[in-house]
Amino acid sequence: MVPKETEWLWAVGNTASCSAQGFFLVFGVVGEIYYQAAISLNILLLIVFGWKQETFSKKVEKPMHFIIIAFVLTTAIIPLAYETYNPDCGQCFPVVLMDTCSTKDEGELCIVRGNEQVQSVIG
Repeated sequence: MVPKETEWLWAVGNTASCSAQGFFLVFGVVGEIYYQAAISLNILLLIVFGWKQETFSKKVEKPMHFIIIAFVLTTAIIPLAYETYNPDCGQCFPVVLMDTCSTKDEGELCIVRGNEQVQSVIG
């Protein structure tokens, strides 16, 4: 849930709830994409290459689940560790939170929360 300080419509959360929402959003979206690819691979091997479902289960399915879950967890945890889940357009995404600097020239922006490298790789 988006922090209420953002003044978005129905914003009732805080920084922790925003981080949780961003984590589950990335985990769900990235996981869904890779599991769709896994289902497509299963169908390809079954129909085109004539594999049996038992062969797929023994050779591909268990390593595939491990790889997908490990990759998705890593993809969702890295922005969490670098505090890069921040509010953006009423949702919490892996974006850098910027605000005006007190130590620099008028109008310059400084990073308040997040990591630009994580945003560029994941966001």
